[in-house]
Parts: sequence; C-alpha cells; structure tokens
Amino acid sequence: TIDVEPDCSSTWHYSDPLTFRGVSEGIAQILQPLFNKYGIIPTYLINNVVLEDESSMKTFLHLQGKYELGAHLHPEFILPDKKYETYAGRKGVANSCFYPPAIEFEKIRNITLLFERMLGYRPTAFRAGRYSAGLNSMRSLRQLGYLVDTSITPHVCWNDASREKPVDFSLAPEQPYFLDHESLVREDKSGSLLEVPISIMTKRRNIFREMIVSGGGLRHPLRSHKTWWLRPYYSSTPQLLNIARRFISDHQGRDKAVLNMMFHNVEVIPGLSPYSHTNKDCRVYLRQLEDFFIFCRQENIQSVAISDLYHVFKK
Repeated sequence: TIDVEPDCSSTWHYSDPLTFRGVSEGIAQILQPLFNKYGIIPTYLINNVVLEDESSMKTFLHLQGKYELGAHLHPEFILPDKKYETYAGRKGVANSCFYPPAIEFEKIRNITLLFERMLGYRPTAFRAGRYSAGLNSMRSLRQLGYLVDTSITPHVCWNDASREKPVDFSLAPEQPYFLDHESLVREDKSGSLLEVPISIMTKRRNIFREMIVSGGGLRHPLRSHKTWWLRPYYSSTPQLLNIARRFISDHQGRDKAVLNMMFHNVEVIPGLSPYSHTNKDCRVYLRQLEDFFIFCRQENIQSVAISDLYHVFKK
C-alpha cells in the first residue's frame, strides 16, 4: 500500500513550485515496472493534491500492469474548511479524526467525488493521512461505500504534540478484521468495513501499559515497547524478512495471513522525502523491495489488491 503525494522535501513539505516526479517517474518508471516484474499488485492511495493534477491523472490512466487506486486524505487541503488554496511549500499536519463529524464526512465525500470525477469510478480503499482515523472516519467510509480501510497501526499510540489527543491503536489486531461500530480495535464479524492494518510487530509479546491518571480518570496509555514496521528504510532487509516470517508463524493457525507493507511513492527518488537523499540511497531502497519480493516468491506469498481482501475475508 503506497501513499501517493506530490514531491516533498526532507521535512515532508510539498515542493515549491509543486512538482510530481514521484508519480511520473517514481510510479510509472520505477515502481510499477518493478511490481510487474515480480507479480506484485500494489494499491496506490492518492491524496487530493495529486488527484487535482491532470498530468498525474494521465499517468495513472495509462499505467501498465495490475494495481488498485484508492484515496488518501490530508484534510487541510480539501473543502470544507480548506486551509490552503495553494499547496506549494505546505505540509499535511492536520488530523482528520479531530474535525467535527459533519465536516470530516464532507471532506471524505469530496475526495471520493474528486477521485470519481478524475478516474471514472469510486474508490473502495482508504487511508487517513497521518493514520488519523477515528470512529466517525469509519462511519463515513461505510456510508460512502468503501470496503477497506488501512489507517490503523497496531502496537502504536500516536501521542505527539501535533495531535489534539492520543490516537491509540496499541491494542489493534495485527491481522485484517471487520470493524466494530463502537471500537477501532475490536472485531465485529458481521461488520461491513474491513480494516487491513499496516504490518507492525512488537518485540514484547505481553505489552505493559502504564496509565496516566488525571482528575480521577484515565487519560491515555504510554507505549513501553519497540516496534518494527514492514516498511523499507524503517527496517533493514533482514528485519523485513524476520517480520514476515514471524507474522506467518504467529498466524499459521488462520486460513490466511496478511502482510501489509506501506511506504510513499516519493521515497524512491533522491531528495523528495526525508529518507532517500542520494542515488545510492534509492538503489539500496529498491534493493530492499526487490529482496522482499524475491522472498515472497520463494515462500509462495501471493500479492493481491487490498480491496480484494474484503471479498476473501467476507467469504
């Protein structure tokens, strides 16, 4: 699952002037050919800044190979309560789940309609920018006909200064589950929206959760354990393979186990993200991807578009 953004800087600010090499080169010339080589079916989750760029839409409309296109919301860039009219030099820092429910619904609705207008059909897969999904986000997705969300990061509680309050996914399941209407981390097998969490593992199997008590009530949990992400750059190649092996081992009793790797399209071109600064960095990054895809082929791990998982798990 790949978050599709305009070209960025080392601080995630959008380029100024606004450019889209991460789409025209990063996806069309680098990533999709690599995916085609190994039979990988990516899901590109596109934000509205990219959706509004006609040249990027032409790239996707003519992209060769198998893939899925979905939506990715950074809420300050879209109506209502749109913060920026021009996007160059801006950075997505807002959290969708903290908008009033009616405003958040309209933002998700507007990116859905924009996607449909630019690409000719409605998306069925979604990821909230900055993983800032809440219960209302999920209600909005159900109402708008989405099948899959992939915003949740198991073992992680987001509790930095940029968030109005903690976004706690630390108890979320590692494997796909149909979301309960009243909890982001509880399964309801009769549910209509499938959550496909990002594949993250923790070293500690029994997580100790310290609770801060304030004013007679529990405020928020603190993370007290280290996490490893199925994500290039965040994890070395041996770590990526170890994460995959442990997921397969831990969930071997299930009919199917899912590995959900995530990254951004701009990470494969030098200087367009905080991660790959040089051509050498990009070669190492792409080598990580290729090594992981070779491992998948050797282990008979099948790649599917993320919305296809809805039908697999519903069955």
